[in-house]
Amino acid sequence: MGRISIIVAGLLLTLAGAAAQAPAQVAPSTDPLSLEQQIKIGEIITNTDASPPLVNVNFQFAVGDVVPQGVDLHPLPSAAIELAPNLRGFGYIVVEELIGIVDQNRKVVSIFQRWRPQHTTGQGR
Repeated sequence: MGRISIIVAGLLLTLAGAAAQAPAQVAPSTDPLSLEQQIKIGEIITNTDASPPLVNVNFQFAVGDVVPQGVDLHPLPSAAIELAPNLRGFGYIVVEELIGIVDQNRKVVSIFQRWRPQHTTGQGR
């Protein structure tokens, strides 16, 4: 009987340890844009923005960071607002090959790649 108690106690300790090491749950994304919207808006901005992208910036460029006052924000094109009406009043900046969507408080709410549309040539089919 003593041996069974030891086995049960060991099993309980193993289960308790496994429960304590359960993986943390990932918080849901708070990005205001879907991947499809990011791609389409990225194409719109890439194809309509003639200004050069910022390079070697001296501020943090990540979601949640604030863009300094000295950095000019561009208004979102109307085609981008049509795709994502929740971005009305927001602006954007381009840092190297990344687009940052910036809210009215200059806080970065989304960052995604600049996108160029894929053109097919019809060859190889």
